[in-house]
Amino acid sequence: MCTPANLRLIFMALCLTKSIQMTFMFAFGIMTSLDIKFHQAYGQHIKAIGIMLSCMSVFGSFNMWLGLKGSMMHNKFLLLMHAVFDGIAFFAQLWLGWSILEVTFPEFDMYTREMCSQSNPAPLDAVEDCMEYLQSERTSGFQMVWRSYYYESGRDPNFFQKIIDIQRAGQCCGFGPPMGCMKYDPATFPHNNKFDDFYFGGTITDGEESWSLYSSSRNLCSYGTSNKYWYPPLPLSGDISSESEPCDQIINELEVPPQYGGCMYDMPLSTCKEVREMNIYNGCMFEIENVMNAEMAPSSIVILGLSILQVLAIVAACCFCWKRKQHDTFPDALSNVPYDPFKNAKIDIAGALERKIHRPKHEQPGIEFIED
Repeated sequence: MCTPANLRLIFMALCLTKSIQMTFMFAFGIMTSLDIKFHQAYGQHIKAIGIMLSCMSVFGSFNMWLGLKGSMMHNKFLLLMHAVFDGIAFFAQLWLGWSILEVTFPEFDMYTREMCSQSNPAPLDAVEDCMEYLQSERTSGFQMVWRSYYYESGRDPNFFQKIIDIQRAGQCCGFGPPMGCMKYDPATFPHNNKFDDFYFGGTITDGEESWSLYSSSRNLCSYGTSNKYWYPPLPLSGDISSESEPCDQIINELEVPPQYGGCMYDMPLSTCKEVREMNIYNGCMFEIENVMNAEMAPSSIVILGLSILQVLAIVAACCFCWKRKQHDTFPDALSNVPYDPFKNAKIDIAGALERKIHRPKHEQPGIEFIED
């Protein structure tokens, strides 16, 4: 099994498998470092992790060539360097894979997140039990992603469809809980999460707040209304369809003329924004977290699982280092003794030689005796 020829075949198979691994890590690292929604949801450090993944794939490709070259030449120095570099790559890959998987772990349990997305989170208290979840930095990251999608949905159908898909999958409407705008909440977005300059370039027609202000403050409720829990009717960046019009509902139906300027839901799209009952739909803050975690977790598990290839390469390199080189071994004529036909022959070798040596002269070949 551990002959030099077999070890070379193992190295070739590992190189083929690791080339697929490095391609996947490079592509996933580039996607993670360039996709703004991951930076907004999980923080800017996820961008650094993506860059390190791409760099490690380049380093792994070089080390893969180093091991293949060392196996072909049976160069123990190259094989040793390959084993050392693969050991470093193994721990680095474990750390990067775990760092990505760790950001997908929810900060709050599923029951709290689901209940607090409702308008009446019974039996939880909306102020005491849900305030920590609603004001957490993790929730603010997903809120930032939703606002980016909402703003761009006015001019890009892809963003419009993303929000529609999330609302349909979670049977929800908007981001926050219905009638859950907390005007008294002074919370801002965390420093490590930021909006890209590509987003939020327009202005809000109803009020003095601009999109730049809305991208820095988490809670801008419907100002000038008597009910502080209404969300403001925020416009989109364009108009791709009639469904992209902002939600602008009647706040007080008793007034004449009726008072407009609010929305029961937080930046909703489609027909759900026209629903007047609060208990029909929940906020999508719970669903968008599940959707984004589902995009990150499988890839991080694959990265962690592929680290076993580094272990196999280290074992193969060590086994090859312990092997003697071809010129430092016995030749085949000495390592494999030829078959001796006389060893097991059932003949009297000594008697045959004796008869051959002491054969009478007249019986020796080449001498003929002529009888008279």
